Amino acid sequence: MTALRREPFWRPVRDVPFLVFSVAVVLGLVRSIDQPSVAISGAGTELSLVPTDAALAVLAVLVATRLLGSRSLPRPARAITYAAGAFSAWLLLSSLANGAEAAVGAAKLLEYGVLALGALLFVRRRIQFAFLVGLLVAVNTVALAWALGSFFDLPPLDGRAPGGRQSSFLGEHDFAALSTMSLALGLAALYASRHRLGRLPLVGGVVGGLGLILSGALAGLLGLYLAAAAIAALALLRGTATRRALAVTAATAVVVTAGVLALRSDELGAFARFLGVSERQADQYENAASWSHRLVYAYVGGRVFLENPVLGTGWYGQLPPSEFARFVPDARARFADQPDNYFPRTDEGFLPQQTYDQILFSLGIVGALLFLTLALVTARAAAVVGRLWPVGDPDEPLAYLPAAWMCALAGGLAGAALFGGIPLAAIFWLTLGVVALAPSLVPPPQPGAVAEQPHGLAALR
Repeated sequence: MTALRREPFWRPVRDVPFLVFSVAVVLGLVRSIDQPSVAISGAGTELSLVPTDAALAVLAVLVATRLLGSRSLPRPARAITYAAGAFSAWLLLSSLANGAEAAVGAAKLLEYGVLALGALLFVRRRIQFAFLVGLLVAVNTVALAWALGSFFDLPPLDGRAPGGRQSSFLGEHDFAALSTMSLALGLAALYASRHRLGRLPLVGGVVGGLGLILSGALAGLLGLYLAAAAIAALALLRGTATRRALAVTAATAVVVTAGVLALRSDELGAFARFLGVSERQADQYENAASWSHRLVYAYVGGRVFLENPVLGTGWYGQLPPSEFARFVPDARARFADQPDNYFPRTDEGFLPQQTYDQILFSLGIVGALLFLTLALVTARAAAVVGRLWPVGDPDEPLAYLPAAWMCALAGGLAGAALFGGIPLAAIFWLTLGVVALAPSLVPPPQPGAVAEQPHGLAALR
């Protein structure tokens, strides 16, 4: 990384707003429940403030100051920004009808959207983007060390059972999503003839692969497949795909898959029995698996959606029993061979297990269409970035990351719901911000050009 160590290149990284943004990103990757908090009561609910909230508040002030200072958003980013704004507005408005607690829950999720705006306004150079990628790999490395300590039962770490899947300090699906982002950098570098990122892609690939294995997240595997497919497709489009690079990509997917399946073999057998692929057992617990649990919840959520198809129930942190309890007896009858604890209790809230059905039954068809619109404009921007980034550019691996991270997120959301205070929420908004800013970082098309260009993508203007 010799070129990256030169003083002119590092100067943008020392920009104060960018440093505040970086701190907010790191804190956003730590669960709120694991941070010191101050409780504030009011309006019939209680609000817990943690260091992440403080960092996001400072970042929000800097964002507002920058926008009020006539610094408009880059034009290529406006479609994603408007789509995200419309989705966020519908989510917040729908929560207001459900009381103060629901509104606070929505606000806690949407506050992470400041990360997307911070990326758009303060990541103005490719060196800053590279630093952000390195920062995520660094956090992933710490998370992996934590997970390995727990896996081998090394004190003082206290996590999941030794020898099993690990959550590190993020949560299994959050850990998997972050690990896939790091692994994507390693895969992207395979398709670049040269780059100035040094060993960062290698470190990201190793750390990401091991982290994804230890998380044991099947949704993480889906994210990996989608990200690897996006990288390979862009490489074919760009003419940079080689047999070696494609072979290493495929081998990486196979190795990571084998590792994850080794940790989840018992659950996969139970899930196969749930689907009827293999013979079901008389003992309910022999048929129990996390994905059968998710599908039971998806069934109940689907019934809730059918009762509220257009507008949904409105956003809740947890659905109250009045919205879902009447559907639980039907779920028990339909999935009679599942253990009792796999069905939502009718005397407490319903905790969504996946983002897609969460959006469908909470926000209805209106919210689902807004979310789909956001996904489509994001995918378009990511694809155009990958297509127009010059081949042979020193930062070429970065060209693949917007599409790869978006695809990794799409897979990760199949395994976890969105809530405020979890790393996946930070990853969700950060990914949107990165995809939105990336068009402004595309270098000019001249061969060998390395100059920093804050606005280089005329196709989306």
